[in-house]
Amino acid sequence: MAGRPDLTNYAYRKRRAAFLAESDVCHICGHPAADVVDHLVPVSRGGSPTDTDNWAPAHGVNHCPTCGRNCNGAKGAKTQ
Repeated sequence: MAGRPDLTNYAYRKRRAAFLAESDVCHICGHPAADVVDHLVPVSRGGSPTDTDNWAPAHGVNHCPTCGRNCNGAKGAKTQ
């Protein structure tokens, strides 16, 4: 995320890792092994990038090992 230090700094990455360690079930497809944090209200639409209430686990770059989807990529900037 070029130009987004709030989403790439060490503190954010550490919080994201802790969040995903608590639950890695994708909120989109319902399968385990989510590898990214999806912002429920997209940052581009005014959602907070760092508020954990705006976060949900999702599959991203690594795709879902069960259904093969890139759930977060397919969702894009939609709210659901």
